[in-house]
Amino acid sequence: MGHFNGHEQYEMRLADLQKQVEKERFNNSLLTYQLKDFQQSVAQVLPNDKTLQAKYELRNLASVVRAPASDESLDLSSVFYEKGKKYFNSKDYDKAIQEFSRLLNKYPLSSHGVEARFFIAESYFLKKDFRSSLSEIDTMVTQYPQHDLTGFILLRMGQISELNNQTEEASEIYKTVFKNFKNEDLKRQAKKLAQSVEY
Repeated sequence: MGHFNGHEQYEMRLADLQKQVEKERFNNSLLTYQLKDFQQSVAQVLPNDKTLQAKYELRNLASVVRAPASDESLDLSSVFYEKGKKYFNSKDYDKAIQEFSRLLNKYPLSSHGVEARFFIAESYFLKKDFRSSLSEIDTMVTQYPQHDLTGFILLRMGQISELNNQTEEASEIYKTVFKNFKNEDLKRQAKKLAQSVEY
């Protein structure tokens, strides 16, 4: 009887190990996919010197091999971003805020960071939660002062000022956006909003 229990434990241990192996295989295939994607990006940036490219790819491969295959090494921020955008487009602003916030918490250095902040601020604005929207706008101005999306979200700040009957403040915001950003569409909108406040 004791022999049978030992055999049962062995079977369970074996099943656990097989699950671990499957998980590692999945992680490795994801890493391989990311590596290929990264190599293609690097190949476009690097000069056409084949020896330099080969050295860079080897060095990069070595750093991936040394890194443990864990979920933390995978950047899945695009998944959160796309999910958040889907919720935003279907006007489910609470879920959109949740997804974009998860993206920012898990991947603070993500290339989608500025868009995530923008969509959070915009979602709060559309929910008429102006205090939360202003807080996000403030963060964007601090973190991404030159980004076009910061300019666009500042227009929302102006509109919030207008809703609070602070037309002078709104006018100043629109003029500041017009002066400090180069995006033509943004400048056009800022000018139009500034004119509507003055009349």
